[in-house]
Amino acid sequence: MTAGLLRHRLVVEADAHPNLMLRLLEPFAIHGVQPTRVRLDAAEDARLDPAALGAMRVEVGFTAPVELAERLWARIDVMVPVRTSHLVSSASAEAAA
Repeated sequence: MTAGLLRHRLVVEADAHPNLMLRLLEPFAIHGVQPTRVRLDAAEDARLDPAALGAMRVEVGFTAPVELAERLWARIDVMVPVRTSHLVSSASAEAAA
């Protein structure tokens, strides 16, 4: 059942924090969306300094209807550690067929 599903990539830049991934992935679990890809990058010059952790860039790939993807994006975009975020969507192979 893939009608209306698109592939999405949510890209988030957020303040680094030990529970950042948990906070970003929680809305996916709440809405029953299984990420298909997760990538987390710290700044290349990042040091392990608890007083100044810097920023992290997170990319989450997933498949969902547009309305749900936008709801997830809106929920994540207002989280306190999030600096910027954007959602990129494209038709899935099954939806295009």
